[in-house]
Amino acid sequence: MNPAVRVVRFMQIVFIVSVLLFIYVLQILHPVAHSVSAPIQWALVLCAIASAEMGFIVQRILRRPQGPSLPATQNSTPLARWTSGHILRFATAESVALFGFVLRILGSYSVVVYLLFGSSLLLLLMWRPGNVPPSTGQ
Repeated sequence: MNPAVRVVRFMQIVFIVSVLLFIYVLQILHPVAHSVSAPIQWALVLCAIASAEMGFIVQRILRRPQGPSLPATQNSTPLARWTSGHILRFATAESVALFGFVLRILGSYSVVVYLLFGSSLLLLLMWRPGNVPPSTGQ
């Protein structure tokens, strides 16, 4: 296995474990269930959806080759952009779970909380590394 893929796979596992830890913390805290206003709940759901979508958009933007107007540096190699794109994708998938966490802490006990946690885990589990670009060059 390519070392870059190994590092990103390890990070994927860490993000999955962190989402599971959020669920565990909620089981320990067991916040009191009460009604959360619908506008707040749907605003958080829309933010979670936008965050998940941004994971796909940002990764595609980072994977594009650099234009001639930007000089290539050691920090912006195709491999570094590939790695950064996947880390951002993991972070946005985890943020979906964080929106569910916030909803549950606010007192929501609706199916939406479970959908957000499930969606987050699904996004993290569905991920595939794809082709690893070379570490240098365009």
